[in-house]
Amino acid sequence: MKILHLIYTHGIAGAEKYLLDLLPGLKEYGIHGEVMCVCPPVHKNKVQLYCNRLNEKGITTELIPTSRTNILNVAKKVNRYCIANNIKIIHSHLFNSDAIAVAVKIFFNKKIQLLSTKHGYKESYFIKNTDSIGKIEYNLYYFITKFVISKIDHNVTISKAIADLYYNLKLTPKKMAFIHHGISVDKKIIKEEGVKYRKFSPQIIIVGRLTKIKGHAYLFDAMPKIIEQFPTVQLLVMGEGIEHDALNIRAEKLGIQKNISFMGFQDNPYAFIEQSDIIALPSLYEPFGLVYIESFALKTPVVAFDVQACNEIIVHNETGILVKAKDSKGLATSIISLLQNPTERNRLTENGYRKYVSYYNTARMIKDTADWYNQLQIAVK
Repeated sequence: MKILHLIYTHGIAGAEKYLLDLLPGLKEYGIHGEVMCVCPPVHKNKVQLYCNRLNEKGITTELIPTSRTNILNVAKKVNRYCIANNIKIIHSHLFNSDAIAVAVKIFFNKKIQLLSTKHGYKESYFIKNTDSIGKIEYNLYYFITKFVISKIDHNVTISKAIADLYYNLKLTPKKMAFIHHGISVDKKIIKEEGVKYRKFSPQIIIVGRLTKIKGHAYLFDAMPKIIEQFPTVQLLVMGEGIEHDALNIRAEKLGIQKNISFMGFQDNPYAFIEQSDIIALPSLYEPFGLVYIESFALKTPVVAFDVQACNEIIVHNETGILVKAKDSKGLATSIISLLQNPTERNRLTENGYRKYVSYYNTARMIKDTADWYNQLQIAVK
C-alpha cells in the first residue's frame, strides 16, 4: 500500500512529530508513506528542516511553499505528484490539508481515495467554550469542516475526546475511530549529553505554546502559595506564543518574577522535563497532549487539570494528579504535596512509566494504524 501524507504546516508540532514516529515503522507492514509538506513561504526554511528529518528516516518528502489561499494550484500539484508516483491514496492531516485533499478529488481526480487524521479543532473554539465543549457554533469554519468531512472516505482521530467532539458537534453521523499517539524516548541519550539541566531546586516545568488554552495563567496564580512553602522554587516556562507579554505582566503583578524563567523554544525539552521535580500542565482542553506521555516516559510526575483529553490519558492518583479545571488553589495544593513527598512522586512516575512501556509507545501506535489501514484495504486498493 502506497500513501501520500499531506500536511499544511508551520513547523514541528504534534501532527508533525506523529508522522516522524509513524511512517518509518509502517514500512514493516508493507505500508509505504511519502509526505508532501505545504507551508507559507515565510516558514519555508523551518519546514525544510522538518523535511530533512523525514528524509533522514527514509521518507520521501516534497515541499510546496505557498499561500493557503492558493488551494486549487496546490491541489493540482498534489494530483500531478500522485499520478507521477502511482499514488492512489491521500492521507491528510489538519484542516488546511483536508481542504486541499478534497479539492484534489473534486476538481482533478475523482478516483483518488481520501483518508484523514483529525488532530484537533479550531483552537479559538476551545478558548471560547472551555465550560461548554460540544456546543455547536454555526460559523464558516464549522460549515467548511462539515463539507470537507463529507467528502473524505475514511476519518480517524487521535483521541476519544476528539471523536466525541466531532460527533457532538454533528460533524459526523457516527463516532470516528481513534488511535492514540505513541512515542519513543531514549533516556540514556538524554543523560549522556552531559549538560546540566537541573538549574534550580525545586524545579517545576510547564511545556507548551504560550496560549490561553494551555492554562499558564492558572499556574502563575498558584505560584505565590507554592513559593510560601518553597522560596527557592523555580518555574521553567518552555515555549513561545502570543501570551508571553501578558504572562510577564501577570508575574510582575503577582510578585513572582524571580521564580519564573521564560525559556522560549528549546531543542531538547526532554532533558529539562527529565530533570524537573514536577511538570504542571493546566490545559483547559487537549486534543491529545503528547507532553503527558512524554512525562510518563521521562519519569517526571505530572499535575494537570481534569479535562478532556488529559483525563483520557492520566488516571488520577495512579499515573498523575488531576485537579479541577481553573482551580489555582487546588493546583498549588497538589504541587506542594508532591514536592513534600518524594515517595509519592516516585510511585506516580513508576506507574506512568509502565503505562508508557505497555501502551503509549510507537510500536503499538504503528500496529494500530496498520490495522486500521488494512481494515480499509478493500476500499483503497
